[in-house]
Formats: sequence, C-alpha cells, structure tokens
Amino acid sequence: MINDTLRPRRGLWGRLIPALLIGLVLVLAGCGGAEGRPEIAAPDAAMHRANAARTGVFRTEGLAEYSAIKWQFAAEEWIFAAPAVLGDAVYAASYDGHVYALDRETGAERWRFATGQPVIAAPAAAGGRVFVAGMDGIVYALSAAGGAEQWRATLGDGSSGNGITGSPAVVGDTVYVAGESGLLLALDAATGEEQWRFQKEGLAIAFSPAVADGVVYVPVADSSLYALDAGSGAESWSFNPAENAQELYSPTADLVVGDGVVYFMTSGPNLVGELFAVDIASHQARWSYEMSTESYSAPSLAGDLLVWGGLDGRVYALSTDGGEPAWTFPTSDIIFSAPAIAGDLIYVGSNDKYLYALDAATGRMQWQFRADSGVSSPAIADGVVFVGTEGGVLYALQ
Repeated sequence: MINDTLRPRRGLWGRLIPALLIGLVLVLAGCGGAEGRPEIAAPDAAMHRANAARTGVFRTEGLAEYSAIKWQFAAEEWIFAAPAVLGDAVYAASYDGHVYALDRETGAERWRFATGQPVIAAPAAAGGRVFVAGMDGIVYALSAAGGAEQWRATLGDGSSGNGITGSPAVVGDTVYVAGESGLLLALDAATGEEQWRFQKEGLAIAFSPAVADGVVYVPVADSSLYALDAGSGAESWSFNPAENAQELYSPTADLVVGDGVVYFMTSGPNLVGELFAVDIASHQARWSYEMSTESYSAPSLAGDLLVWGGLDGRVYALSTDGGEPAWTFPTSDIIFSAPAIAGDLIYVGSNDKYLYALDAATGRMQWQFRADSGVSSPAIADGVVFVGTEGGVLYALQ
C-alpha cells in the first residue's frame, strides 16, 4: 500500500487511487514470444505511450526550447492520461466522463462524447475511429469526424472494481483492451466483434496491454505477466517473480516491450517497487531493480536507458543492459505520470505542477513549464507537447 507520508494530498488523487490500484487491493484481499524491435504505431494510429509496445517513444520532432502556450482547453475535471494526437485533431479523455475532440491548431472543441463514469484511460485513434475505455466497464468506438458511437463492448458492469483503467492498443484491424474484471478482449476495430478473450476470474487487469511482434503482453494481479498469441489469445508463456506462495508481486504500471525484453513494474512482498527485465526468449528475468518506494509511473525507453518516475518525486534512469543506475533527477512531489521521449529529450510531469524536459543522456533539465496543477502524461507531435493536468486543463506547448 502507499506509505501515508507519500499519499497524494489533493482531492482527485484520493479519488483516483482506489480505481487505479484496484488490482493490488484485490490481490491483497484474497488472493514462446518472438524477439525483436517493438511494433511502432503506423502514421494513421495514435495511442497511449506512443505505440502498442508502450515504449513511450514518439517518432517525431520534440520541443527543444519552450517559448509559449500555443493554446489551452479546460475540461470539467482531471485529464489524467495523455491525449491521442492524429491528423488535425487531439483526442483527450477526462475524469468528468467525457472524451473531447479538439482542433490541433487552435484547441477549439469539435465534439464531446459522454460515457457513464469517469475516464482515466488514454484514448486511441486509428482508422477514422476513436477508442475510449471508461470506468463504466465499456469500451466505445466513436467516429473521429463527429463523435457518433459506432459500437461498444462491455468488460465490466461499472461497479467498483469492474471499470477499465488500462488504455486500448490498436494493431492492424484489432483493438486489445483489458479491464479490472480480469477480462482481456481482442475486438474487430471496425465492428467491435469479439475475436477472442482471455479471462482471469477474480483477478484485476488494471494496466494497459502491450503488443509487439504478434504477442500480447498483459500484467495480471496474480503476480504474473502473461504472453498471449495476438491472433488467437492462446497463452504462450508467463512470468511470476514470486519464489514461494507467500510472496506477492502486484503490477503497478503498464508493461513496456523492447529489444527482446518485457519490463514489468511491480510492488514486491516488502511493499516497495521492484522492476523486472524479463527475457522474451527464455521467459526469465535478466535483472531486477528494487526501489525505496513503489512506482506507478510506467517506464519509457530512451535508447539504452529505461526512465520512469517514483513516489519519492525522483526521475530514474537505468541501463537496459544490466539495470545499473545512470542518473536521477529530483522534482518536488510524487510522480504518477509516464515519461514521453522524442529525440534526445525526456518529457515528464510531476505533481509539483511542472512539466520537465530532461536530456536523455545526462538527466539535466533543458526547460520546465509550470502548469495550473499536477501534470499528467504528455504526448508529442511535430514539435508541440500536449499535456493535461489535475485541474482539467489541456495545454499545447510550443
């Protein structure tokens, strides 16, 4: 559980944490893939953490120097996840239960769609559709042009512990989405027809599935990550770091896949963070790294470094080769957001109200932007950084 000295102090943090950490709560209460480069989203797709492998790497021009706010848009509540930027539009989801389509140049609202409950998962956009997963347990496919609902699929009943906190992954004509009900669905992107399902009854899947090289990787609240065939859903292998039945490792962030490794962030038996680098070929851990506090910030791949934020307010960088520390950068508050990478810079938001741009190699700050409130996960496109805040403001920075 989160140490009381690190527990978020603002209202929305307290409301989000039970939903975001439901997998950990449920577990404590009772309970051969291919190697290679990760798949990178095609130019006609945008999703959480830049691509289906969740590397956090945006193949676009970054923002080397911040000069001004290009525009800002105010939702009614927290914009927790990164927006999806595709074509001439930006799609953002809010804790107010809406997904918003905004003009990319001006920030003007084009349309909004109301779900039944808050939305904390990032939307995905591909093939003229926007895919939104809500805390009502439903994934919606909306027309990107006008926001009209095209289809929906139900993963939970909308009650506590049955929502969707992980973001959809879109690869080809398939959408992969998992929910706190323990269900992962592969859906036809055009029709919503179910292709296959993976079910873990009574065990939450609180984080986003990752997809790379024909394999779907999913963290489950039974201490394990599972590798599934992307075409059939058949289980290929699994990894559980526990050495005995008394040990419990709970997933605390999205998986990341790159260069033959799955990076698996957990809360270990001592309730501190432990990151595992799991070899895809051998299904064993190459190395692990234990932190002083838990971490709910998904790591990103900055070349040969793995970068994430901690509840101690620090940004960490480790070598992907052996897990050796490279550098750290201090902020003034906890970090829940996932870093975004473009070129040689890392962009990460802290609850201290700042978005930081750091040199990937050294961790030195290049610039910072002070927002209205705690800063969420950013997205980057063509030299503009798009980032939301706890106060419900979405900024476009140039």
